[in-house]
Amino acid sequence: MTANTRHAPRTGRRAALPLALLVAAGLGGALWWQTQGAGVRAAGRLSGDFHALRVLPDGRLLYGQHAGVSVSTDGGRTWGAADGAGDAMALAPAAGGTLVMAGHDVLKVSRDGGTTWQDAGFGTLPGTDIHGFVALPGRPGVWYANIAGRGLYRTENGQDWRFVSPETAGVMALAAGPGETPRLYALSMGEGLIVSDDGTTWQRAGDAPQAAGLGLDVHPVSGNVYLAGPAGVARSEDRGASWMNLGLPEGALLVTADPRDETRLYAAGESGLLYRSVDGGKTWSQ
Repeated sequence: MTANTRHAPRTGRRAALPLALLVAAGLGGALWWQTQGAGVRAAGRLSGDFHALRVLPDGRLLYGQHAGVSVSTDGGRTWGAADGAGDAMALAPAAGGTLVMAGHDVLKVSRDGGTTWQDAGFGTLPGTDIHGFVALPGRPGVWYANIAGRGLYRTENGQDWRFVSPETAGVMALAAGPGETPRLYALSMGEGLIVSDDGTTWQRAGDAPQAAGLGLDVHPVSGNVYLAGPAGVARSEDRGASWMNLGLPEGALLVTADPRDETRLYAAGESGLLYRSVDGGKTWSQ
């Protein structure tokens, strides 16, 4: 079965990853991944590293990978070329309509929906290999960044970072629910989906299904949690306690829900096909 890309902490210049299937043994929730070439086809199928999928309030879809960010203006039917802006492991909405790109040696912001990017600087972060980034939906000026091999850091001004927890050192993706004190979610290479209510202590999310390494999204209004994995797309409406499979026709690598209308879902299948649903996952089309 195909799978998503894992990235080891960097020790210098990025090493080229082979076109090979890599499997991580997990403690009840293993993650899986695969590199699938570079670039984005003009129509139909995505390729590359399957790092991030984000739908913007204006309806545009963004796809992040090593080669940068690609944009679709027609619901994922066709895609522009990657922009080369950086390794887009995470694409996170932040305050004032700002979008944050975070990844290997990358922390950039866009104020025009990903058309242009500016360096944000790493401030007091102890490293630049970011595996997981989120801005809190209820407090979008509060950012969390996970540094590979080190753990979770928090800032309220984008420059002064405070160490929060070492328990996320092996995490690949971060997400957060709504509210002043939201639940945090992360995909761990060893444990699958883990959750925290304070950012400091983390625990496995019950019966969460197996997930792709970066196949996590949380709706900023409802707080519903979405996972993409070998069984397709699953949703939890109770903060990760129980799960419903949404019946995607194949395994999934990425998933995102429209922040304006949660009935609109998008998922990247293992084949690279982009699926969309307009009824909350009851039916899917390409």
